[in-house]
Amino acid sequence: MHAFRPDARLLAQQRRAAEYAILVRRAHSARWVNRAAVIFCLLLSLDWALPMQQLMDEPVLERRPVPVAAYLSNPQMAYRIRTPHTRFTLHPSQLHRLEGATHVTVWRTPLLRVVQLVKAPRVAAGREPFTPYKSGIYKPLTAIFPLTLLLVAGGGLLLPLGPEARLNTAIVSGLLWLVTLVMLALF
Repeated sequence: MHAFRPDARLLAQQRRAAEYAILVRRAHSARWVNRAAVIFCLLLSLDWALPMQQLMDEPVLERRPVPVAAYLSNPQMAYRIRTPHTRFTLHPSQLHRLEGATHVTVWRTPLLRVVQLVKAPRVAAGREPFTPYKSGIYKPLTAIFPLTLLLVAGGGLLLPLGPEARLNTAIVSGLLWLVTLVMLALF
């Protein structure tokens, strides 16, 4: 008597259907990454679009030297300046603008509080507002990452893509989001 042998094509189709169902479930659950990334990008653009807060006559509480990424043959030290409401870093080439200043005027974004401009009214070289070192994700070169994140995440949400493409956009959005957060923290 012969034992029942299932058809190999039928088994392959069932396996593909089961794998596709798993892919659909994962793509559906990964959509939250795209949604959260779009919300994060909208928060960044709102923070950029709103008028900056101006903090006048902030007393300089601390000037601490911090290392700056430079060549080993030319190590450089920047200064971390702390006021009651902000912290920012000055590159060695900018130190003369705040030399001897006890009070500064600072402009920062309203939501994320990223320092955009600094001015020392009592120092001749610092009377005009200038951008401090590492002034955030809002510079043209570093703004490429949140814009790319918005495009990828928005495409993953709005375009009629298959489950594999939706899962891939969620993975790419997650990686871009991580890079954007690191750049926001470091720059």
